[in-house]
Amino acid sequence: MNSKAIPQENILGTEKIGKLLMTFAVPGIISMVVNSIYNIVDQIFIGRGVGYMGNGATNVIFPMSVLALAFAMMIGNGAGAYMSLMLGRKQEEDAARGVAAGLIGLVGIGFILMALYLIFMEPLCRMFGATDAILPYALDYGYIIALGMPLFSICAGFSSIIRSDGSPAWNMVGLLTGCLINIIFDPLFIFVFHMGVKGAALATILGQLANAVIALLYLKRLKTVKLTREVFRRWKEALPSVLGLGTSSFISQFVMVITIAVQNNVLVRYGAVSEYGAEIPMTALGVTMKIFSILSAILIGLATGAQPILGYNYGAGKYDRVKETFKDIMVISIGAMCVAWVIFQLFPEPIVGIFGTDSEMYTQFSVRCLKIFLMGIPVGAVPLMSSNFFQSVGKPVQASIVSLSKQILFMIPLTLLLPGFLGVEGVLWAGCCSDLLAFILCLYLFKKYWSSLFTVSEVTAPSQEAEAFSGAGYLGDGQVAAEDAPNVVITIGRTYGSPGSEVGKAIAEELHIPYYDGEIMEHAAQNSGLSRRYLEHVDEKMRGYNLIYNIAPLWNIDADAMNTLRRMGDEAQSEIILKAAQGPCVIIGRRADQVLRGHANVVRIFITAKMEDRVKAVSESEHLSEEEALKKIEEIDKHRARYYGALNGMIWGRADNYDICINTSATSVNGAIFMIKHTVEGKLIQMHILHQD
Repeated sequence: MNSKAIPQENILGTEKIGKLLMTFAVPGIISMVVNSIYNIVDQIFIGRGVGYMGNGATNVIFPMSVLALAFAMMIGNGAGAYMSLMLGRKQEEDAARGVAAGLIGLVGIGFILMALYLIFMEPLCRMFGATDAILPYALDYGYIIALGMPLFSICAGFSSIIRSDGSPAWNMVGLLTGCLINIIFDPLFIFVFHMGVKGAALATILGQLANAVIALLYLKRLKTVKLTREVFRRWKEALPSVLGLGTSSFISQFVMVITIAVQNNVLVRYGAVSEYGAEIPMTALGVTMKIFSILSAILIGLATGAQPILGYNYGAGKYDRVKETFKDIMVISIGAMCVAWVIFQLFPEPIVGIFGTDSEMYTQFSVRCLKIFLMGIPVGAVPLMSSNFFQSVGKPVQASIVSLSKQILFMIPLTLLLPGFLGVEGVLWAGCCSDLLAFILCLYLFKKYWSSLFTVSEVTAPSQEAEAFSGAGYLGDGQVAAEDAPNVVITIGRTYGSPGSEVGKAIAEELHIPYYDGEIMEHAAQNSGLSRRYLEHVDEKMRGYNLIYNIAPLWNIDADAMNTLRRMGDEAQSEIILKAAQGPCVIIGRRADQVLRGHANVVRIFITAKMEDRVKAVSESEHLSEEEALKKIEEIDKHRARYYGALNGMIWGRADNYDICINTSATSVNGAIFMIKHTVEGKLIQMHILHQD
């Protein structure tokens, strides 16, 4: 009789989908909505106390705040993700270094941006569309907002760390407190003390101060990590992984900065030759975007809440629950957007009137802006939910295409093109059309990938034979019976110049199982449509997900394309590894141990050797001097380590990431082979015990 208690399955796989969405999505929706209200309070009071020129000023400064948010999210989300990963591996000290790196990084980038904004405020305002009439208001508002950048950075970024520590309610308290203070002091400074936009900016900073203080007070309440002097002394060790994990958050926000800058400048240019003038169109679109931000908050909160439900059930092979969840969030999001669409079309004037009614021309354009720019929001909900879905089921390329398509592929080009035919209203129609085109792109991607997504178990799950135990005996001397070997997949990571490949081939021959190294590249090239030469170059030279490499593509189309191709290559390579692991095999490198994480039948090996032995081997095999060989070894090892740790923060060559690490300089190749066979035998015994239980 099995003496062990049967573990209960995670509620994500058993609870009703509706109840799970209420549990996971509602708190996220509330947080996002509160944050959106926080961001639009200034515009409401400025519109009524200063006028549309003041609101135009906040729209000019808004891209600077979004840029600061991009950096804060990169550092904060990256630190939160790194913290979660390290805690999952029981590496509390590493998790603490991630928190320290996040905190120091957030404060540092806040002060850097404060200095840059104070020095370059006027040219930045001009770049983001400030006219001569709006510029004085923008400078008054912007200089004060710039002083609060360190506070803003802490508020925006540290919330991810608090959530990762398991205290979302604390984060909610900070947001609500900051929002409440802003709401109290905005009318006081604007209407009582007649401080205009300066008063609104000051009220914002006071709210941020309260939020930041509450966030920093949480440092003494951290439940999962302990911050010590040693942790802060070594914070830089975690910084590369933190930045790498947070880069996608930076990219999505940075794209918004570019979009706003383009829209503002086009509106000013074409507005100046229209009956509305240069200032009204830019201000009206800014107000429309702030109104829509509340709807976006609902969608993002829903998508974030659904992500763990989708991911867990997809990984568990419960595809009916995946489809049900996806259907539910689509129905909810499209339904909510349809209700909003009806309200915007029927009652646009009262809505825009909340932000002030300075003139008939301003109200007229604001109404048209709200009705036209947001005309496509019912179908516009689909791309956001689709991007979240693709990300949840392990399709990062498709998720990236969907999430960036609206802004990069459609919105910006249409914003530049349509005003040439439609005048200033062309910018408004660009918003509507980009929603529709992004929706069509989603339909195409789903038509192409939907059926294959739900046959993934044939590819990713270990075969039944691999998980079953044959019952054959063990020899007890490091020899694996031939009938047992097919139950095990052996992955071998290795330093450059060590005999990892030699050991792997020998093990495969002795166990009579397939050996994969370059073959994985060949199949990945065929599946992805990329050349093997390109994939090999990526494998050894392009793995550095460091800050510079991730930021550079944002200004360089070719680099951005290369980044996408790299992800395509990674995805194709992972799929080949998963297919190979359906049966017994030896796989060399390619981050196979991570791709197969969670598969019970995998033996993870790391091979290295003394540096002098590696230098000698590379020097002789590649006809290099010892100095050249050493340089090549250090370079390739560096790239392998970066690639290995880029996506989830794992450390290449670290002993606790493997079942066994072997120094062949101490054991010899034959000794390594013998040790690996013992380890395989131990894995088979473990699988047998688990199978019997």
